[in-house]
Amino acid sequence: MRNLHVILCILVLSGICIYIYQFHEDKYRSVVSYVAESASSLKEKVGTHYKGPTVTLAATLPHLIRSQDTVLSDIVNQVMRTGNKNDSEELVRFTDQVEWGKRRSLKCLEAAKIPLSEYGSHIRGISLSYFTKFDSNYKFLYCSVPKVASTNWKRTMIVLTMNKETRDGMTKDDVNALKNVHNDPRIQALTSVESSPLEPPYSNYYKFVVFRHPFTRMVSAWRNKLQLVDGNINKYFYKNYGIPIIKLTRGPQAEMQFLKNQNANLVTFQEFVIGIKNGIVDRHWMPQSEICQPCAVNYNHVGFFEYLNDDTNHILDQIGVKDEIVKADVVSPAGQTKSTTAVTQELFNALSQEDIDAMFEFYKLDFVLFGYEKDVNSPSFPYPSIPERQG
Repeated sequence: MRNLHVILCILVLSGICIYIYQFHEDKYRSVVSYVAESASSLKEKVGTHYKGPTVTLAATLPHLIRSQDTVLSDIVNQVMRTGNKNDSEELVRFTDQVEWGKRRSLKCLEAAKIPLSEYGSHIRGISLSYFTKFDSNYKFLYCSVPKVASTNWKRTMIVLTMNKETRDGMTKDDVNALKNVHNDPRIQALTSVESSPLEPPYSNYYKFVVFRHPFTRMVSAWRNKLQLVDGNINKYFYKNYGIPIIKLTRGPQAEMQFLKNQNANLVTFQEFVIGIKNGIVDRHWMPQSEICQPCAVNYNHVGFFEYLNDDTNHILDQIGVKDEIVKADVVSPAGQTKSTTAVTQELFNALSQEDIDAMFEFYKLDFVLFGYEKDVNSPSFPYPSIPERQG
């Protein structure tokens, strides 16, 4: 008798569920249709730089029926979310190396016809060995481009020199607290062993490099080297670059005025551009491809700052690093806060077309090789033309 009661209860509940579903069917299908169209429209607006998973909508259970706005909100969040899980398996994304290889094959011949900058020509003979750092334990080479997350990568390299017990006891805050990493003796350049990425045994190491949109990189350099950082100026950069730019743009007498009130007389971005046009150049804002020479070195992985987290984690996986404390866990920098991306748009929109064209010519080698947009107002700015892929 008890089993009969159970069966009757199941039949009654099933009947109620069928009735509810039939009652709401039209409304449910209407919502699904509305959301699907909205998601499709959103994905088109996001464009080629859409990073999320494919959105699928299945008309299944009536308890999924909610208001159209709530459902659409969920779908928007799903479309824009990156690095989420699909069927309990994490989606891994990184710069598509096949597409990069195709572009390299096509564009290096064109790049060879572009003259080097004066500064690039001056350091050409040592740049590869000087900027390429190596790790003999993990057998990798990292070509360090200034202002392209080089500080973070050098912190990672320092951590990798530590023993397992020390690393296991560290937190991400401990890693980020590492100071003076650019002069840390634990990081070795190929100049220290009088070699290059093109010579064995280092030519057989896993080689990687990360590049960035030339305009956001130069803006980052200007902000970090010639503007106030924590209320202070960078004395080295003002002595060697800031004061020469001030004298060039304001006249010789301007140096004294600057020294009397430094914080009120900082180098403006317009003056920084004029300085570059007149050959006042440092490695922090010289063309990146003159530093790491991707046409000469066949890197195992060419990454981009705009895909920084994805590329970082992929590279760490490739070289066998499993430590969570050095894994990237923040959103890609492109488009963050009052980001360099947003500041770059503001600053370049205030420049004359002549100055914009001059900066494009100065960084032409980078633009040709990486397919970045010159127009800072382009929907694809600041992303490269090489897409990410799912691995």
